[in-house]
Order: sequence, then C-alpha cells, then structure tokens
Amino acid sequence: MSKIDLSRLKWTKNVNNPDVWVYRHDEIGYPSLVPEFKLHWNTKHDANFRKLQEGDLLLLRQRTKVTHLVKVLDDQIHDDPNHPDFALTRRVQVLWIAPESLHTPDAHIWDNAPSQDDVFGFDLNLRGGKAIELDHIQNLNEEFKDQGGLAAFQKRVAEKLGLKVEV
Repeated sequence: MSKIDLSRLKWTKNVNNPDVWVYRHDEIGYPSLVPEFKLHWNTKHDANFRKLQEGDLLLLRQRTKVTHLVKVLDDQIHDDPNHPDFALTRRVQVLWIAPESLHTPDAHIWDNAPSQDDVFGFDLNLRGGKAIELDHIQNLNEEFKDQGGLAAFQKRVAEKLGLKVEV
C-alpha cells in the first residue's frame, strides 16, 4: 500500500441515500488499474460541486459512518443522465474504503464501519449532501485548535482509518 498525503484532506461529504449504501466495493471500477467511481452531487448544488480542486481529498459519510476516503481526479464536469436529480459527477479515486461486513444482508454491509464521531473526535452533526470544507466546521476548529489545527485532525484520521501517511 502506498503512502497517502493527507495534507490535501480538506473536505467531507454526506452521501444521502436512505434506501441503500452506495459506492460499494462491487460498484467501483478500475479503468486504469486505479479504483474509482463517479461521485454524485445534487444538481441544486452546482456551485458547491465546482469548489473542489483536482487532488483534493474528501471523507465520505453515510448513515453516520465514514465509508470512504477519496481523491478528486480531475476538474472536469461529468453528467450522469441516469440520475437526473444527481446528474453532476466528479471522478474520484478510492484511497480507503471501509471493509464490508461479510455474510450480512446488503442493508448492513457497513454497520461496522468507523463512526463519524469517532473519526472526527467529536459529535458531528452535518446534514445534506454538499461537500463541506473541514476548516469551516466550528467543532473541528475548536476541538483541534490547541493540537495543531487541521494537521492534527488529518493525523487523527490516519490513525482511525489505519492509513500509512507521508510525513
């Protein structure tokens, strides 16, 4: 496993699909031997969608669980006509994905994924499907201000997800 540069971890995004877990292991493609998928945004969030830069990292959350760490692969706007309300997509590379619980119904595959509160180190109460800049989360700033700020949070993420990181 190669080392991950978490200095680009600047965002988190809640994935809102109450019916199913999305971006599962079996939904990830390998077009260039790199695990990737198209991350969807609501078409109402066009301005938010455009804020992310190529190379930025995002923590994805679903149902209060951290399920993915992904990297934005390009600055291109991709359109998915199969999902008209969530047609805006960005290509992302999977850097980390929570292990799926084996031999469980689909509804429970990520029940054992790390909780967002444990990964973030405080009670995280963010809703909606917009990408949120980590340094705009008041609780994060308060929790880590005396520990080194965003860099301390990034170190915590590495520890909680078991990542090898660049120093």
